[in-house]
Amino acid sequence: MSKYKEIYQKAHYLVLLPGDSGSDNEVSFSINQQNQEIDKLMNLHEKQTACFITACNPKGERIDDKENLRLMQELESIVQQKQLPYYFGQGGDSKGAWIEKSLLIVGIDRAEVDQLAHQYEQNAVVWFDLGRTPTLRWYIE
Repeated sequence: MSKYKEIYQKAHYLVLLPGDSGSDNEVSFSINQQNQEIDKLMNLHEKQTACFITACNPKGERIDDKENLRLMQELESIVQQKQLPYYFGQGGDSKGAWIEKSLLIVGIDRAEVDQLAHQYEQNAVVWFDLGRTPTLRWYIE
């Protein structure tokens, strides 16, 4: 985990949320920093939790774009079947050298997140509890 801890802590995360004028707003967030926009979103959906997850690059190892796209489409389909609200986003390093498409899933519980993270072999996800700072939920030693 130590190899990834600093990278994930310092990563740049953003999600596209619907704006008042009908266009999407890019909302960025950081680990361990409160984000009122995401809290508002959880309140809008009357939910207490959310997670930011990708299906890209299992185990933190780069794979080709076509396979990442297939994995993300599969993840989106699963979330749709669960009938949970979700929003598109991305996470990556500060230089833009590593960017992964991601989903912010509102109202998902920890057990469902854990199952998805293991299914897509992710090292970590970003976890949100309403009114608290986002944290990393780790799946590697």
